[in-house]
Amino acid sequence: MSIFKRFLTNKKGSSKSIIKNSVIAGTIIFSGFGQDVMAKGKSYVAVEPLVCDLVKSIALPSDEVTCLVDRKQDVHDLKINPRQAQLLNSADKVFTLGKEMTPSMRNWETKKNTVVVGVSAIDVDDHSDHGGHDDHSDHGGHDDHSEHSAKVDDHSDHGGHDDHSDHGGHDDHSDHGGHDDHAEGAFEWAGKFQLSKGSYKWSFEKVDGEYADPAMKMVILKSNDIEGSEDLAKELLGSKDSISRKNDGTLIASNKAFVLNFDQRKESTVFNVDIKEDGQYIFFTEHMPFEFEATQHFFKDVSNSDVEPIAQVPDEGEGHHHHDHGGLDPHVWHDPHNIIKMGDLISKSLKKDISVFNRGDRKLINERFEKADSLLEGLDSWIVEQVSSIPEENRVIVSKHKALEYYGDAFGFETISLLDFLGDSSSLRPDNISSTLKMLDEEKVQAIFPEQLPASKLLRNLSRQSSVPLASNQIFVDGLMMDGNTVSVAVHNTCTIVDSLGGSCDKESGSNLESEWYKLSD
Repeated sequence: MSIFKRFLTNKKGSSKSIIKNSVIAGTIIFSGFGQDVMAKGKSYVAVEPLVCDLVKSIALPSDEVTCLVDRKQDVHDLKINPRQAQLLNSADKVFTLGKEMTPSMRNWETKKNTVVVGVSAIDVDDHSDHGGHDDHSDHGGHDDHSEHSAKVDDHSDHGGHDDHSDHGGHDDHSDHGGHDDHAEGAFEWAGKFQLSKGSYKWSFEKVDGEYADPAMKMVILKSNDIEGSEDLAKELLGSKDSISRKNDGTLIASNKAFVLNFDQRKESTVFNVDIKEDGQYIFFTEHMPFEFEATQHFFKDVSNSDVEPIAQVPDEGEGHHHHDHGGLDPHVWHDPHNIIKMGDLISKSLKKDISVFNRGDRKLINERFEKADSLLEGLDSWIVEQVSSIPEENRVIVSKHKALEYYGDAFGFETISLLDFLGDSSSLRPDNISSTLKMLDEEKVQAIFPEQLPASKLLRNLSRQSSVPLASNQIFVDGLMMDGNTVSVAVHNTCTIVDSLGGSCDKESGSNLESEWYKLSD
């Protein structure tokens, strides 16, 4: 063999060897890379309990999902502490409903590891006839509803969101049944009266067997300017130098506050108001006087005629919380199809953390999301079936907050917020009560749905005066219950609504859906 031939033969053999070795090495490298990706789980933080439940149901079992907010805490009032800030900063990704639901996330939304899955991130479904729930079977187009915009939230203060019983029993201060969170010296109501010299009666009645509070402070000033008298009134209400009065005690205009002690043995406690000279007088009270009305007006003259204020100024006090949802109603999850959209965003975001070479984990994410999607479609169908048992004329949901609009649109209910008629708790007036009672009668409302148990005194009073019963169970409007999952809260709310409005709810089939959802996060 010539030297030239031997050279070519050796060259060819060397090339084959190099190629073979390169393929083997590449296989080892890529195989090792894939194994490393599969072995190393990610660390995720989900801010709200409902979002946390959803992320856990879709994420890989090897991923660590931390719930930032405990179910006992109201996400509206979340103040991020140093430990929570550390969790947010160190997470591979943070999932949240966004600032509309959790205002403290406002400054975190722009961070590159934050994924918003709430109302501002999805195109909510439009179910005007509910016969047109979109088909989500392709799982790739859960966001094709660009023509449907999120609902504008017309309860900018949301009534204080003080009755989030699904967050661990936060007291509902709308009826001021505890009044334990008012700032020192704060007042809730001020009324200006044109009074002639003489004696008057100011009464406080038990409502449903109890006083709204066992005692209350009041300041009476001779003045024609409520605003100009506020500072002095707050100073006097906050002072420990006050005058104690019991049933049948006398009240006069004074530069000291009166502590009014209510007689628990009596159905009403009455105080004498002694006016020394004609003029305008302003009464500042710690609580709303209307809360103590059961059978008669709180202020009367000697002839037993009602005395009405010529002006009144509600004061919200430091204890009232107001939550601006940024103009959007954040309660999208009450429609299961919106949860599917949220899950789709989560699924796509999770897959971005998985190597393109790791087909196994990407496939597993798809499978987990498809199971969640299927269950949520089943939940949607189950709700439709339960609602169909309610007489159509009874399909009216009355609750304090306007938080079930998406639910109502999806399943054919008229939803009424009592705050639309009552106003904020701090502006409660007899005419508000009157218009509310008229609405309940005209709409032939079958039940009022409390958002906490026991129901607030305000709702109990409305129920008594209107003869509209309170639902025996509460509804949960702002997230998960203390126990249960995403499906649980929908099943509970639906059965509560259906059973209260004359329908019949199949709880067993609902429980089966709930059990299947639990398996997703096992």
